[in-house]
Amino acid sequence: MTEQIGTPAAGEREQFGPLQGVKVVSLCQAIAGPFACALLGDLGADVIGIENPKGRDTSRPQNEFLQGWGTQLDRRNSRSLCMDVRKGRGREIFFQLLKETDILVEGFRGGQMVKWDMSDETLWEVNPKLVIVHISGFGQTGDPDYVSRASFDGIGQAFSGYMEMNGFGDRLPVPAFPQPSDYFTGLFGDVAALAAFHRAQVTGKGESIDIAQFEAMQRVSGFYLMNYLNTGALPVREGSHSTSSAGYGAYTCSDGVPLYILVLGAGVVRNLLPVLGIKQGEDPLFPVGMPVVAFKSEAGAALEAKLDEFFASHTAAEAEEILLGAGVPCSRIYTFADCVSDPHYQAREVYTSWKNEYDDNQIKGINVIPRLKNNPGKITRGMPLVGQHNEEILESLGVSTDEIAQLYDQGTIRHEETPFG
Repeated sequence: MTEQIGTPAAGEREQFGPLQGVKVVSLCQAIAGPFACALLGDLGADVIGIENPKGRDTSRPQNEFLQGWGTQLDRRNSRSLCMDVRKGRGREIFFQLLKETDILVEGFRGGQMVKWDMSDETLWEVNPKLVIVHISGFGQTGDPDYVSRASFDGIGQAFSGYMEMNGFGDRLPVPAFPQPSDYFTGLFGDVAALAAFHRAQVTGKGESIDIAQFEAMQRVSGFYLMNYLNTGALPVREGSHSTSSAGYGAYTCSDGVPLYILVLGAGVVRNLLPVLGIKQGEDPLFPVGMPVVAFKSEAGAALEAKLDEFFASHTAAEAEEILLGAGVPCSRIYTFADCVSDPHYQAREVYTSWKNEYDDNQIKGINVIPRLKNNPGKITRGMPLVGQHNEEILESLGVSTDEIAQLYDQGTIRHEETPFG
């Protein structure tokens, strides 16, 4: 596990990564928006998270039992300004900040910014080159009864049809974890934001991006959605094993450890059969060149029986070694403990640690992903306390010390002394 040490002095930012010089402002709570901004911050963007003085992000640390580990990750490499941006002096300061902002990410219900008189057109009057990313459950346009709905990850999965595909066919659908609706939405937001930012540098004209959770999940439904649209066939919940292909799923080995295998393609079929004592070409069920073994077929039943026998007589480590040696794709189903102890994880330094922003303790977490060779990302700050950088940010905008004190007195800005509030 590597260690990344150091917090820049107040008012200073270490310049690194391909996004150095890019300023991102976030009006988001967990998970999609902060995740999107964290990816940009890991690659060098200056991220300022604006938090509401009257509504604490529930994903932040709450107490010794709810440590907010996801927020420790998704608010790293960012600064916190806790300020009411909806009206009065807070709104004026917010607009002033937007003048020097490249990308604004907001995560409210559809239409909320318009209700605050912060439409795209209003924001472009402040900064014509601003890229605005709207992350919501149901989008900014469409049926008004849907646009105004609140959403969380599970709602995005349910409404998109994604949840219906997960689980076992003889029981209720289950949500996929951890929170793919949030994370995919954040990723789509980043892709569009960076494309729009590039175009804004060329044309001087900003962009508005409308990304809805349910649409992101529809986009990643791939084959299954396309199959329905073109054939009318609804997907079948497969549970832990494919319902169409033999040798495609999870199996329990002699030591009780599960292993996942995919027998797809003529080469893989050819490689697996000798391991199971099957002579391809001689056995009429397994002709040469067979690309896949249908699950509900005589060959499929025979292959499944042989696989059950094989796994019952080998530990997961033994089975994995034999299969990989034969050129059959498989993996033991890892726990996080297995991941941390695995030599490949260690060799690639997948895990690292960084210094807290508010004390001298270290946080362990995932390293910067993806990896860049020439302009690598870094972790230079841990999760800030709510409002930790109020003075630093406001003073950089020309707000005086006396006015900052007044803003605290008025409740326009706020800060917290501990990670728990």
